[in-house]
This record gives sequence, C-alpha cells and structure tokens, in this order.
Amino acid sequence: MYYNRAPAYTRYSFAYRGSDTSRSLCTSGTGNAWHGGRYTTSSSRFSNGYDYPDAGGSYWSRPSSRITSSVGRYHFSGPSSGSYKPSSGHGFNWWATSTNSGRRRPQGPTGFKPLEPKPDPDGPLKLTSIDFLTESNAPAHHTDEFEEHTVVRRGQEFTVELRFEKTYDQGEDTLQVELHFGDNPLPHKGTLQRMPVGKSLEAGKWSAALESSEGGFARVKITTPPDALVGKYHLIVETTSDGKTFRSRRTDDNDLVILFNPWVKEDMTYLDDEAQRQEYVMNEQGFQYYGTSRRIGYRPWNFGQFEPKILDVCLRLLDRSKIKDESRGDPVQVSRIVSKMVNSADEGGVLTGNWSGNYSGGTSPTAWNGSVEILTQYYERNRPVCYGQCWVFSGVMTTVLRCLGIPARSVTNYDSAHDTDVSMTIDNYMDENLRPIDGGDSVWNFHVWNEAWMARPDLPEGYGGWQAVDSTPQETSEGVYCCGPCPVSAVKNGHVYLLYDTKFVFAEVNADKVYWLRDRRMNLRKLRVARGAIGAKMSTKAVGSLGREDVTENYKYPEGSDQERVAVRTAVSYGMKPDTYEDVIGSEDVEFDVHADDEIYIGENIHVTLTMKNRSSESRHVTAHLTAKAMYYTGVPAHDIGDLEKDVTILPNGEETVEMTYTPREYLDMLVDQAIVKVHAMAHVDTTNQVYAGQDDFRLMSPELVIRAPATMSVGEQVTAEIEFTNPLDVTLSMVEFHIEGPGLQKPKKISHTPIKPGETVRVMERMTPRKAGNKTIMASFTSNKLTQVTGELNVVVS
Repeated sequence: MYYNRAPAYTRYSFAYRGSDTSRSLCTSGTGNAWHGGRYTTSSSRFSNGYDYPDAGGSYWSRPSSRITSSVGRYHFSGPSSGSYKPSSGHGFNWWATSTNSGRRRPQGPTGFKPLEPKPDPDGPLKLTSIDFLTESNAPAHHTDEFEEHTVVRRGQEFTVELRFEKTYDQGEDTLQVELHFGDNPLPHKGTLQRMPVGKSLEAGKWSAALESSEGGFARVKITTPPDALVGKYHLIVETTSDGKTFRSRRTDDNDLVILFNPWVKEDMTYLDDEAQRQEYVMNEQGFQYYGTSRRIGYRPWNFGQFEPKILDVCLRLLDRSKIKDESRGDPVQVSRIVSKMVNSADEGGVLTGNWSGNYSGGTSPTAWNGSVEILTQYYERNRPVCYGQCWVFSGVMTTVLRCLGIPARSVTNYDSAHDTDVSMTIDNYMDENLRPIDGGDSVWNFHVWNEAWMARPDLPEGYGGWQAVDSTPQETSEGVYCCGPCPVSAVKNGHVYLLYDTKFVFAEVNADKVYWLRDRRMNLRKLRVARGAIGAKMSTKAVGSLGREDVTENYKYPEGSDQERVAVRTAVSYGMKPDTYEDVIGSEDVEFDVHADDEIYIGENIHVTLTMKNRSSESRHVTAHLTAKAMYYTGVPAHDIGDLEKDVTILPNGEETVEMTYTPREYLDMLVDQAIVKVHAMAHVDTTNQVYAGQDDFRLMSPELVIRAPATMSVGEQVTAEIEFTNPLDVTLSMVEFHIEGPGLQKPKKISHTPIKPGETVRVMERMTPRKAGNKTIMASFTSNKLTQVTGELNVVVS
C-alpha cells in the first residue's frame, strides 16, 4: 500500500497508450512535459483532462478511446523537484478515467501502483466497480460502432470483470448476477433474471459462470437466451461471504443494452449471409429511390444508426409505445410498434406527415438528408418533428430497426396503389363525358416502405424472411396508423388472409386497374381492366455496392403469367368485390398509347404524344381528349397545366397521333414537390363505342449538386468540403438552403444562401472533422422556391 507524504492530494485525469508503459513522465527531451500538473505530449493524445490542477494552467485534449487502455487511481512518487512538481507535496494520486463505457482494471505503467481502499476485514465482500470489457465484448457482438452505452446482442455470451474491496475467495464466497429490465422487474414476467455464478454456462439460457479470479478481481461470463427482451438492463451483483450479504446499487454506470442478434441461428432475426448482415444491420449509408417507373431517381440517405443519441431515441420510442414488456423480444411485435411510433398520427410519434406543399413551421421533406437530425431533434425537443413524406418515414424506420438489430431496408414501389375499399382493385370512374370522377382509390408515382427480416412462428410454415412494414400513415390497422409486418411471400401468392395488412400491401403492388363508366342513373358499366399497371421496378440498394437491386419478383410473378393471374384472382376473392372478373370485356380494335419524352429536365419543353393504331379493316373516328396536370407524387392533382381535344379519323390498319407541347413559362409555376406531371388521355371510338382511358406520369429531372473534398481523410484532422450548384432556370431562385451531413464526418447542418440568378453558379464551403474511420459519405441537398429534390453525394475514405 502506498500513501502520500502530504495528507492532501489532487485528483487528476490521465490516459496513456498501453505500448508506452515505460515512458517517463518527466522527460522533456522526448517532447513530453508537465503543464500545470497535466501530462501532455506533442501529439496531445496522452492526456485526458477533466479537473483543473493545483498548479494553474491547463494544456490537454481528450484522447481517442482507441488508445486509452487503463483507468483507475494511481499513486506516483515523483517528481520531487523543479518546475514539474505539483503544488501540494512530493507524492500524489492520479485518477485515470476513460472515454469508453465501462471501467477498466487499473494496471498502470512502470512506476505506478494501485492505491487500494482499506477494506473492513470483518465486513461483507463489497463490489467497488464493474468493467464491461467493451474492447473485447463489443467487436464480438458487432456493437463496437456504438459510441455510447454498453451494448451486447442476445443469445451470445459476454464477459464482465468484477472488482471487490478485498480478496475474492472462490471456495468460500458466492456470487449472483441479476439483470433487471424496466421499472418493476418481476421473475414471472421475464424482466428479472437471477443467475448464480456457477462453473459453466447453460447454452440458450440465462446463466453466469466464473471464468477466472485473482485477488480482488473476478471475471464472469454471462449468456442470454436468443429470445431475451430487447432494451436496457440494470446489472446487480450480490455477494455472500462468511454469512454476510452485499448487494450492489442500481446505477447508470452498471446499465447495459441487449439487442436482437441476426448472427445467432436461434434468434428470430437470424440472417444467414454475412454480406447481407453488413448491409442491412451495420451499414449507415444508403439510397432512397423516387421519381417514376420510367425515370428512376435516387438520393443518398444517412441512416446513422450508430450516431450519438440514436440508441437512446430508439429505446425511448419502445418505452413510449407502451408495448408490453413480454413482447419486446419478438421482432414481429417490435417492428409493428415501430411502424406506429415513427409517425405522429397517433400519440408520441417521431414525424408529422405533410403533403400539402406548404411546409411553414417545419422543414420541407425534400430537405432532409438522413434520419439523424430528425431523431436527434425529436429526442431533444420531446415533440414530433415537422415534416415527413414516405421516403423520410421509411428512412427513419430503417434507422430504428437497424439500431435495434433487426435487418432492414428501404424499398420503393413505383406505380404504387392505395386501395381504400379493400377491393384489391384500383377503381377509376368516369362520367358520360369521359371526365374522371373521384372514387377514393389512387395511384402514387412511387411509395417507399420498409422490409424487415425475421421468422414468423405466428404464421404457417414458409412465411418467414422479408416482411413489409410501412410507417407512412395511410390507413389504420387495428385502430392505429401502422402497417405490417406483412410476409412478402404471402403477397406474391395472393394469400391476403394472413397477418398483418396483407390485403393492403397486395393492392399496392399487384392490383389491376378497373375503369368504370357511370351514366346519369348512376349505373356502372365496366369498360376495361388494365393489367400490369400497378407495381413496377421495386427498388432497394444492392448489397455491398452503390447499385440498385430490383426486388419486384419477390412480390409478384411475371406480369401476365398464369401464376400471377391466379394470385390476383385469389386475392380479389377475399376482397369487397369478389365478382370483379366475372364480366367479359368486349373486343377492342383500336390500340392507344400515351407517353411523354424521356429525360426532360426542368427548364425544357414538355412534349406528349397519343398514338392510335386501327387494327380493323374499316375506318375509325376517334374523339381524343388530353390533359396535363402538375401532381403530388401521391397521385393528388395540384394544378392544371393545360388540355387539348381533337377529332381524328384513322384509316383501315392506319395510325394517327395527337400531340401537345408546353414551354417552361407555361408549366414552371404549376409544379410542386418532385416536379411530377401526369397526362390523362381519354378517347371514344364513335363507330364501336370503344372507350379508352390511360395516363402517363413523368418526372422533370433536376440538376445535381457537385461536391468536392479530399478523397482520403484522417480522424481528427479538419478538411474543407465544397458544394457547387448552378441555376438552370431563367428565373431567380429565392429561399435558398443547403443541407449537409455525413455519419462520422459531419453533424447535420443547414446553410442559408442569398438568391441565385439565372445561370449563376454558387459554391458553399464547409469545414468538417472526421470522427470515425472507414468508408464515409458526404451528403448534401438543395431547396429553393422553384427547385427541390436537388442532391449530391461524395464517397471518401477516413483513416
């Protein structure tokens, strides 16, 4: 035991690199020196200051957690003279702390020895600290990317080191480890687990075993079952020594978080592919796909599930959801409740939806670059964040599910239907003049939801795997705004009687469009059934690359195949209009096709063509009517751009076209978010009474941001990124904002800018200091009064 010569001592903070245990603290010739009682080096990586020293000035910085190896109180018997002497006495104690969660056993460098507290020889065996050994546990549990909390995954053992006030005798002393879940832990609810520390672990069960012991230290292995409740636990240690019992107190320092474990076969989230686990659990960057099936757009998205505070937000969401404790180990129930909590349509959710085009009092959905800013704002302000649309809801849900350990991805469905009457058909109604009548159903240009990977023991065998879950508030499910988990394989086969919300998801991807004519007496006549009009080019980020993966075949058989037709008829038979396919549609001898030019950029002319081919041996007289409307991507019309009506005679086996063109001055002020235009074509063949109703959607393309930054960066070293934008329009852009962020690189930041004149190029400079090594992405977006959905990204490597 060592003691100071002077009764008073100062508590100092200190961290050192394990490989430098022989370094002298007083050797100024090597670049190391005392500054006001602090130990620093020329690289500023050996010091870790929290308390001001007696001697005055401070000269230190926080070290990297990667080079902090030991913590604890140390006694140092020098220096004893000169300018390096602390102000109080010749010997003193140092308190070494750590940036990592948990506590480390103090094993100091040469010249340092632990200053042990004086134990009561007749007292109980008191626990003084718990070291969660994050340096070894976290990599083994794939949780080393978390910057906060002690985090492990269920169904897998981990080790803790217990430090006692006096020597632990394995033969005489007994240990018991307890894990408490929630505010009122009870054994019969599975929220209180008592584990006597034995000689060996019991696989698949709550158990604890002694690994080793020496002096006042004991290393204990703990294992949890693969169905353990997911969330925060409090670790309690009980000792019995010579008939005396000691129980440790419940403190935040002794908390740990247990997550789902896709690496363990017995876990319901098990995914048997390491590349997919890296993509769907560990990857913090991805893409959100938008636009139309003819012109797919994409934008980068920062999921950021390992960023600071994100795990806290996810756990708070589960707490606020009031999900039963016993359900928190079931990914089916957890994913369902997360789909409810991501939106604020019901109480306590994260995001408020807004499709009006007016985003005053909040942030435009197109301005968000990722989930981190949204979840952080929700956590700090304790109220819903304004505003979101489907890709924002999906991005946030991907973050939450991956953070909790459930493999998840965002999926975009083009030509996505919204069936409001559970008919599993999308019904379009027209009056006698071929004018559309609102029937409630709609078709979104695109809709983004999620897929989560899990087993489904609540369903017949064969429905595990990817499950569709949707947090965008469209329709209620069991009284709340949530959707899923819905087995994708059930959707493909038309098995819409299975849980959850399978009818709704089926209609989104594989309903037929049915056109109805309503006469003056409100009678309905079926005009035609459009097959293959719903659900196309379903897109998600490819595994391990920046490419797009088409997952349409997971949801339906090839369009028009026998299997696909059987699935459709099976699904419709469970809907509100089971007799939809009993009528026989009459023959049609004029073929119609309406389409716009591809790759139209904002600022260019819009050109639309209706092509009509007469397949009969007689002339056909056709009345054609074309309309162009600016649309919200949900299929809701915003503004009329123009219309055209024309009578055309088509010769036998001939072909005719009707065309219309609009200039930027005619359409620019009509556009809304996403810059989507929908063209409706209605035609009536006078001689045969054939009626045609068709449409084409297209997205006016926006320019891209150009981002410049060093291709390689280093942790802790500041760099400058440049974002460049050129105004392609012949009008001045106002209300200009740039948004920039990147996981491990830059916290989300908004930069306002002055108006940008036609053709003007502007550049914004932003400094950033990387926090994490690895492959990272700088993401930026641009919004203004006339242009939105302008994005850019740059991939960099941080060493």
